[in-house]
Amino acid sequence: MNKKFTVILSILIVTLLVFVGYKAFLGPKGVEGTKAVTIHVINENDDVEKTFEYNTDHEFLLELLEEKQEELGITFEKYDFGTMVIGMLDYIADPNKQEYFHISINGEDAVTGPGEIPLTDEDVYTFELKNY
Repeated sequence: MNKKFTVILSILIVTLLVFVGYKAFLGPKGVEGTKAVTIHVINENDDVEKTFEYNTDHEFLLELLEEKQEELGITFEKYDFGTMVIGMLDYIADPNKQEYFHISINGEDAVTGPGEIPLTDEDVYTFELKNY
C-alpha cells in the first residue's frame, strides 16, 4: 500500500512540475507597452463585417475583449480549459447549427483561446462566424 501511495504522489508531483514549467517557459508571453490592434468581426448570417481599432496596454486578447465587452457585444463562456467567445455584436453562435466564432491573427488560424493569445502591435484579430 505504501508503494502505491509513493508512486501516485510522484506522478502528481511530476505533473505539477510539467504544468508549472510549461506556464513559466513555454506558455505564451504577453508584450508590455501600448499597442495598436484591430478587431475584425465577420458574420455573414447577419451581413455584418465591422472593424474596431484600439490602442491598449493589455498583454492578452481576452483582457482587451473583456474591457470592450459591451461595445463589441461579446458573450463569453467559461470552461475548465479557458474562456471561449460564443457571441459577437450581440449574435450568439448556435451550436445546433454547428456555429462558432473562429479566431485568426493576421489571417493565420489561432491555435489557442483568447486568454492565451498575446496582443502584438499592428496585429489584426478576426472573429468570423463559421460552421464546423
